[in-house]
Amino acid sequence: MKKIGILLDDLKINRWQEKIADYIEKHPGLKLEIVIINNNPYKKTKSSILYRLFQAADRKIYPFKNDAFVYEEYLFPSTVPILRINGIETSFSYTFLPEDIIKIKNLELDVLIRFGFGILKGDILQAAKFGVWSLHHGDNKINRGGPPGFWEVVNGEEVTGATLQILSSDLDGGKVIEKAYTKTNSTSFNRNKNEVFWSGVELFTSSLNDLALNKISQPESMADSYERPYYYYPLYKDPRNLEAIKIHLKFWIRRIIEVFTEFLHPPQWFILYKLKKAQNTETSIFRYKKLIPPKGNDWADPFVIENDNNFYIFFEELPKDSNKAHISYFPFSSSGELLSQVPKKVLEEEWHLSYPFIFKEEDKYYMVPESANSDELWIYECEKFPDKWVKKKRLFKDKQFYDATLLKYEGLWYLFGTEKVINESSREQYLFIYYTNDIFSGTLEPHPNNPVYRDTRVARPAGRIFMQDGKLIRPSQIGAPKYGFGIQFSEITALSPNEFEEIKIDQILPYWEKNLVATHTYNTSGGFTVIDAQGKINR
Repeated sequence: MKKIGILLDDLKINRWQEKIADYIEKHPGLKLEIVIINNNPYKKTKSSILYRLFQAADRKIYPFKNDAFVYEEYLFPSTVPILRINGIETSFSYTFLPEDIIKIKNLELDVLIRFGFGILKGDILQAAKFGVWSLHHGDNKINRGGPPGFWEVVNGEEVTGATLQILSSDLDGGKVIEKAYTKTNSTSFNRNKNEVFWSGVELFTSSLNDLALNKISQPESMADSYERPYYYYPLYKDPRNLEAIKIHLKFWIRRIIEVFTEFLHPPQWFILYKLKKAQNTETSIFRYKKLIPPKGNDWADPFVIENDNNFYIFFEELPKDSNKAHISYFPFSSSGELLSQVPKKVLEEEWHLSYPFIFKEEDKYYMVPESANSDELWIYECEKFPDKWVKKKRLFKDKQFYDATLLKYEGLWYLFGTEKVINESSREQYLFIYYTNDIFSGTLEPHPNNPVYRDTRVARPAGRIFMQDGKLIRPSQIGAPKYGFGIQFSEITALSPNEFEEIKIDQILPYWEKNLVATHTYNTSGGFTVIDAQGKINR
């Protein structure tokens, strides 16, 4: 049982902090040993009045459904003692009296969690076995200071980081336990801040679970816990009045232009394809042919199948003014000639379907379309190719699983896909892997390193995993600066029930033509390659 202490300025805490406190109380391997309250809380200097007014307007215009910053009293269990101390405030930091340090050390805590007290200095940093843990809401390599989630929007950063670290005397320079990266929400300062704080909740709970399972090693000395990388960016601060005016004026001009541009010229998803002889892959995307949907429709997530000397592109078809897509296909001859100008619908449910992952096993075709809106994931069996598909095996129940991608490798089946770890988290950020010895009758076991990624730039699958020159290649979505921005190719260098490692090797970005903004699916079979793209379509 790992013993935890929480440092607070008050018994009122934010909603994101409540989630972490709830997790500690419910976890069988964690015990909340003490709550330490600062009787001398830090009086933060007020930000400039115009900055506060602009931020209040942003919160009003762009509210977040489950606001991480709702501030309310938290009822800790009556069995948890509360220690009130007088933190000694020095220049922008706090130290503890020697007698208070002795009281805390006598508790033999494993971790202290900093939810209050501001910047800590002195012996309190060594008062717990694993130090003082704190969330820095930013990537501490490029963003130190504050306000959190603000400067990433101002600077046009593609991602906003969250860093869980063991505190040191160097501001935001402690040893990093884990990091996460979510797409910067450039539409709102408030929403971006909320999204990164909820991302931090997963970092904290996952690392506390690793602590309980003894997956985190105690350093021989706390000096070993500190990293000292060079930091060569500004120490960010709240903007003053004039700077706040400039920032928010530029922000609102950009937003107005974006809204009107999308209203006048809404982007559409469409499909591109190319058949190359000798079963090679055409790597020059500008040479690909297009399949253009009717105005207002979207065609995306293409998968290509070679069957009886013909090719078939299965894809997500989203009709105009609909919020529910179905699966359709286009047939092609062996020479790559399109055999029908009109796609044929082959699978529709009461919920949204997309990403029709198709595989063949023992001469039968099976499909695993994304159906996250139903909270289930099914394998469909093809009774008559390519038109008739029926449910065969339910893989998940009560789980939203995105872009399920199967791989049969070294006698095991591996299932890749992203999940929302909490309701407020991103669908693109967390990659999970499951494995089984039989995809039809076996039980899917979670990989012990789940989530194997916490990075929206490489987590979500973007097509079938394939062999190329003896290398196992996994396409994934580059989910920043916008959803589905590009395709990342990574070589899987280790994959087993206990390992997963890969290295980035190449990518496709939407630069081969004007007016493109995204490309997020890649598949190939028999020299026939398909991708999708999003952009303004000139008719």
